[in-house]
Amino acid sequence: LPTTLQTTHSKQKRIVLFSTNDDDNGREDDATEETLDSESNTDENKDDDSISASIFHRFSSPRIDDPGLPLSDVLIAQIVAPSVQIFWIFLNRAPMPTWLTPISSYFGEAPELAPRGSLLAPTLIHGAGLAVCWLAGALAGRMYEREAFFLGGEEKSGLARYQTLISRLVQAGAFATGVLIVSTQLDLLLEFKRYAQFGESEETDLRLLVATVEVINDVFFEALVIATWRIVHANFMSTPENRSRRF
Repeated sequence: LPTTLQTTHSKQKRIVLFSTNDDDNGREDDATEETLDSESNTDENKDDDSISASIFHRFSSPRIDDPGLPLSDVLIAQIVAPSVQIFWIFLNRAPMPTWLTPISSYFGEAPELAPRGSLLAPTLIHGAGLAVCWLAGALAGRMYEREAFFLGGEEKSGLARYQTLISRLVQAGAFATGVLIVSTQLDLLLEFKRYAQFGESEETDLRLLVATVEVINDVFFEALVIATWRIVHANFMSTPENRSRRF
């Protein structure tokens, strides 16, 4: 009987020791998991801060490898793209956009009696706004870095050479489109003095529909002209004699 009691007592001690060790191991695992979680959260916060700093740096200190390219983009976006849109409107006898109104009409003169060249000023004014939108998108999409206007190396062939160019064009275009949409929303807000939406009245629906169509036309013609210009420019700059140029 004493031997049995000693054996039972020793087993109880072992169970207590094992349970104590298990509790300690569990606490250590919990502490390790908490440490890992805190480290991962810290890393995520650092990544978020670095991404935010990188995006802000694109606007505050952009890398422009070709100083003349931003000016060329502005001229293309302000003059060429709106002019192509106007030519298309006249050729198809489509309705005139609201921004293409002669300045003399604001002083009571009929638009039909406007002198020749009266559409130049509104075109340049509207084009300036589009150029600002594209300039912001180009900075956000890093379109002025060397990789954006030089095609891939000779080891690449076909569309693979245009991969970086097309990718950054899409990024810049998406950002510029967002800026244009927000600007249009603000313009409508100032016009109606309130938030307007479809279904309020026929006049409101017509104005919102016209604004939507004009935004779509602006995005289409700007994308068509700027993408064509950038692809032609990239092919020209990727020739052997131009590839070694320093700006």
